Amino acid sequence: MGRLHPLPEQQKTLYDWLVAHGENVLTGDSFFHLAGLGDTALPGLNLCGAGRVVCLIDPIGDVYACPFAIHDNFLAGNILADGGFETVWQRSELFTELPVTADIGACTSCQFFDACRGGCMAAKFFTGLPMDGPDPECVQGYGEAALAAGDRVIPAQSQDHSKKNPTRNQPVMLTLSRRSDLEAPPVSACAENPLAGFVL
Repeated sequence: MGRLHPLPEQQKTLYDWLVAHGENVLTGDSFFHLAGLGDTALPGLNLCGAGRVVCLIDPIGDVYACPFAIHDNFLAGNILADGGFETVWQRSELFTELPVTADIGACTSCQFFDACRGGCMAAKFFTGLPMDGPDPECVQGYGEAALAAGDRVIPAQSQDHSKKNPTRNQPVMLTLSRRSDLEAPPVSACAENPLAGFVL
């Protein structure tokens, strides 16, 4: 895993590239962990939006603070059992508390805190770092020092989020068969063969 981790100079190169071209980058995430590298704000979301602008609803209706935080610690409620999405989003205890948790702890004394707001809570949680501590990807090196300290507690895996049984209609088993010469020709070559036109 360590060999895949971007080096500090690679993080800086990415930051510089995003400053120059970032408005054309379409991403479901942000690069807020890079915000501490310079004075220029990166385009897009520059702080953790968990429970404020983003969440995740899993196949059984459980609502989590963000797509990267699928764990019981970040479970806000269930849209089927707790009055629907609007109720969970607006009234869950977790979502009411999340905005304040980023404003406490060791990171607030860092001169770059206003830029990164402490980083990604999911990255901290799943690497065993305290929620009020630095992001493991902290570009100022505080995350690396926290990871090296060795007093981390990696959380246990949470529940299985897949559906066990169909909720409405029973599944329909499909049978694939070849087209006979008497049937109408396919609408396109791709309907007959998904690799039509490609030479392997």
